Amino acid sequence: MYRLSLLLAAVGAILFCAAGYGLAQAGSEYQLPPVKLKPERPITTQPIPPTPAPAELAPEEVTPAPVPTVEPAPAPKPPAPVAAPAPAPEPIEAPPAVEPPSEILWQTPEPAAPTPAPAPAAEPAPAPAIAPAPKPAKAPVAVETPPELPPLPPVPPELAGEKPEELPPVAVPQKMRKPEEIQKEAVEAQIAPAGEAEPALGGNEVGLVEEVARSRKAYTRALTALKDFYLARANATKLDWINSELAAFERVPKIQYLGVAELASPNLRPVRRIEAADQLYAEGIKFKDYPALPPGKKDYLKIALQKFQTIIEKYPESDKIDDAAFSMGEIYGGWYFQDYARAVECYERCWQWNPRTDHPAFFNAAKIYDEKLQNRAKAVELYNRVLTESADENIKNQALSRLKALTGK
Repeated sequence: MYRLSLLLAAVGAILFCAAGYGLAQAGSEYQLPPVKLKPERPITTQPIPPTPAPAELAPEEVTPAPVPTVEPAPAPKPPAPVAAPAPAPEPIEAPPAVEPPSEILWQTPEPAAPTPAPAPAAEPAPAPAIAPAPKPAKAPVAVETPPELPPLPPVPPELAGEKPEELPPVAVPQKMRKPEEIQKEAVEAQIAPAGEAEPALGGNEVGLVEEVARSRKAYTRALTALKDFYLARANATKLDWINSELAAFERVPKIQYLGVAELASPNLRPVRRIEAADQLYAEGIKFKDYPALPPGKKDYLKIALQKFQTIIEKYPESDKIDDAAFSMGEIYGGWYFQDYARAVECYERCWQWNPRTDHPAFFNAAKIYDEKLQNRAKAVELYNRVLTESADENIKNQALSRLKALTGK
């Protein structure tokens, strides 16, 4: 019994699968008939035109639509037997005038309602046609005009063409200057001007020597500026380089090919007292006589020379130019410089600028010619001038002694 039920279930499953397969094959071949759709109705309504935007229409282009004239319908003829006259027809009121809208730029006018026909009577007179209302005129734009200024009052005839009276210059009294101001002027005098014009190079000795001196100063300034640049950036390597170059440049002897006494004119005269020049001379004497040992002493003497040269260059009318020239001769003829040719030039400028100088310029120059330069003729000439022009008896005796030694007289 159990085996029979299993067999029947297997047969039923086989039949069910066969039936499903047959239905699937039949369904793939089955096609539905095409569906016929009803045709669409044609659109008969006309599209409504779009209303133009207000910005597209100018106010001038909007014209109000004319109002149609209403004509009464013709009355039918009455019949012949009329017992009583018909009442008079009432007058037809004309419609009000249509004014153009102020804000609405486009509006389709509505048709007027038809007027009902009157009772049969005599033909009334037709109503006159209503003309369109005129366009409103534009309001004129008001232009403001500036108010007129009142005219200037006339110039009085007594002042017309009259020039202001020029006052005479008032003499300003010269006030006493403070020592600080004098010191400041003396310091500024030693500073070279920034915009100094450079002379053209040529065969002139003075121009070439000045160019050499200017180049030395420019080279020193450039090295110093470069040193400050490296110092600000803490560049130790290049600082050592620049310090070595500066030290080497300082050791190089700077030959002064032309002294200030040689460059100055022999026709200068000490005509007036200048306080700044007096200050420079006092400072130069302090550096010249400062007690110091070599090599520091020579540095002080260089500073003293710069002070004396500044007096001659910047204040050629000072009464200290002959004193400065004599002090320079002593420095150049001393042991530290031993520049005897330049020393005698400074002594010569001293007596040329001030023939009545109190300094023994003749005697000092004669000694240099006698003892250092071995110029016997020039020494004898200057010793004789000492005897005739000097007021110092001691110096005269020394000059007389040297004359006897040189001439044998």
